[in-house]
Amino acid sequence: MENTRNRNFTLSEFLGGYFENIGKITLTNLFFCIPLAFYVGIMFLINSIGINNIFVSFLAIPFLSPFFAGLFYVSRRITIGEELHPVRDFIKGIKDNFLYFLINSAILYIIVIGLVITFSFYSMGISDSMMLTSFVMTLIFTVFFFFFENSLLSMAVTVDLKFMDIIKNSVLLVFKGIAGHIKTLLSFAFISIILYSVFMFAGNIYLAAAIMAIITLLFLPIMYSYVIVFNSYKTIKKYIIAPYIEQQKSQNKISKAVNRSDEDLYAADIEKLRSLSEGDENEFVFLNGKMIKRKTITDILKKYDLEG
Repeated sequence: MENTRNRNFTLSEFLGGYFENIGKITLTNLFFCIPLAFYVGIMFLINSIGINNIFVSFLAIPFLSPFFAGLFYVSRRITIGEELHPVRDFIKGIKDNFLYFLINSAILYIIVIGLVITFSFYSMGISDSMMLTSFVMTLIFTVFFFFFENSLLSMAVTVDLKFMDIIKNSVLLVFKGIAGHIKTLLSFAFISIILYSVFMFAGNIYLAAAIMAIITLLFLPIMYSYVIVFNSYKTIKKYIIAPYIEQQKSQNKISKAVNRSDEDLYAADIEKLRSLSEGDENEFVFLNGKMIKRKTITDILKKYDLEG
């Protein structure tokens, strides 16, 4: 059962959700690290034979994307305060959201490679005013796309919508959820600073690699997904989930009126019934989760008008 009604999505709630489930979260992260280790091993073999370019390196995006679906699903359960079952929830997240995350990964792969090439090109001529303008515009697009992905991935594991509807809603939530997105951006920057400090402190590339491996195994992937979902969920709940619940309540009200006494019809959403009644009486319309003939609605309205 969702438990976010009285939440303000503060830092204390974020940390509370993490540490209350730290054992289960760590176990989930370890499951994710199995395909991650497999990918790293393949990349090591490919690099050892001299193949090393961004098109190969960024194959991590489509390869690992379905497994990130598991992390995001688990992160959503932590965010809304549901009981966590690491193995079952991780696998369910992958199974239920595999296709959405895979389709998104193909788009993400193309755009990320394009942005890396673009930034590399601009870095060679940043002193030129036109190049600088183009660089700034690309930077703005990168931030926008980052915010868009935050909404899309969080929404994919939260609501049951068609992929195109999730895309359209994610564009809108870039602006409506700007505060949450900025928190995510700052959180990622903070994590990056911590990691950089660790590398500087290590002073040795092998020690730094070992520390990075431990950090990755224990919490890093799940931390990234948890930060994204936690900072996005409040906006998704307000603009996507809450309106849907209100719509369902309204349709339930109409459905009850269809099967209740004439007196109760006065409490129904008559305007909604009138809009559905327009057209061929023999056609079927969708009302409260089922198809009924438009003539049925017309008869209800005629009876209502006579009583009125």
